[in-house]
Amino acid sequence: MHLPDTVANEAFQAEAIKYLCALVFQNSMKRAIRNLIIGKNNYIDSWTEYRQVILSGQFALIAIIVCALYLMLDLSWGIYKPIPVYVASIFVLSISIVLHRAGRHCAAYYVLFPALNFIVYLFTSSEGMATGTYILFLPVALGAFAVFNYKQRIIAVNLAALTYALFILSYFSDFSILPSRGYSEEEKMANFLINFAVALPASILAMYLLISLNHHNGRELINSNRMLKKLNEELDRFVYSTSHDLRAPLSSVAGLINLARDNENPQEVQKYLGMMDNRVNALHKFIKDITDYSRNNRLEIAHEKIYVHNLANEIWEALKYTPEAQIITFRNEIPEDLVICSDTRRIHVILSNLVANAIRYHDLRKEAPYIRLQHHAVNSSHSFSVEDNGQGIAPEIQKCVFDMFYRGNESSQGSGLGLYIVSETIAKLAGSIHLNSYPRKGSTFTFTVPA
Repeated sequence: MHLPDTVANEAFQAEAIKYLCALVFQNSMKRAIRNLIIGKNNYIDSWTEYRQVILSGQFALIAIIVCALYLMLDLSWGIYKPIPVYVASIFVLSISIVLHRAGRHCAAYYVLFPALNFIVYLFTSSEGMATGTYILFLPVALGAFAVFNYKQRIIAVNLAALTYALFILSYFSDFSILPSRGYSEEEKMANFLINFAVALPASILAMYLLISLNHHNGRELINSNRMLKKLNEELDRFVYSTSHDLRAPLSSVAGLINLARDNENPQEVQKYLGMMDNRVNALHKFIKDITDYSRNNRLEIAHEKIYVHNLANEIWEALKYTPEAQIITFRNEIPEDLVICSDTRRIHVILSNLVANAIRYHDLRKEAPYIRLQHHAVNSSHSFSVEDNGQGIAPEIQKCVFDMFYRGNESSQGSGLGLYIVSETIAKLAGSIHLNSYPRKGSTFTFTVPA
């Protein structure tokens, strides 16, 4: 009764295995071609340049294969005069691959496309129109426009003009560097099929690259516009909140100075000085937050070895002397031998803000307030949690805590930038952060960064 289901499942599994095998083979072929063209340990940062280099390398490989195929066909037909030309063509085309592997991509283009034009011309002028060799002029011209960028468009136009001139010369002139080659009808048909079978996919590759670049640039433009809109909104909030947050402590300090100047009681003066010190420290913290925000947007991501256990201890050493931290127990449960490769400055900003936040919102009513740091390996990522048993965060405002200048209540003395900076810094590292919190029980911030 269950036999049909079993057969269906087996058929589905067989198809799935075939699909996976085909996918693995396809990816292996892509990787092999990529390694052949630019080298296994060489990398190209720009996606656009990478695709252009791969297309150029594919053109060179296709041309080498075609020349080798023609060479074998002519040898089988007993035609030996073009053999040196095939060998020379393969040698010149191989030079472009060598230049790509050396990272000299523009030089590879300058070698490849003039060489392709002249190779096609050599065979078109000696074979006549019947073999269809002239069709290969089309992908060569399209390929030139695909691999040269907008700033180099004059080069692409000149190469297209060269292609057109060589086509006209081969079509209307009897001049030929190679001796005229008389093919039988069978040989003409075989050559025509080979040339068409090469020209069509090569043209498709060039057009596909142009379409991909257009799509990629359009997507980048949409993302840039979205980011610009986000930055404009943040700038408006930033200017408004910054002017308020800078003016308030300065006005407070100015008022305390006037009170201290007119007061002859030393104890009152000391009280005012302490209050001024608190206002200046708050201003210093606010300026530090702004600096961290600016650095995160401006500086490139560094890749350094980080001993996270030691880094967390350094952060606690810098924060434990604040009055709020005196009664808090710090538990650093991150393995001492854990080493990750990431940006030290940004990881420091993330941990220091989360630990400082836990200190600021601890619960004085609890007998044993603590902050605990833990690490968990998640596939190819590292996950860290900063847990406390402090005041906790109400569910209705948890989604807002990572917003710029958000303060949970009016009594909050923070800048409203700390968790926003944490969120933006983690996003810059291509990571993520999650909050799990219950009022009067505590909060756990868990952030994950790529290994």
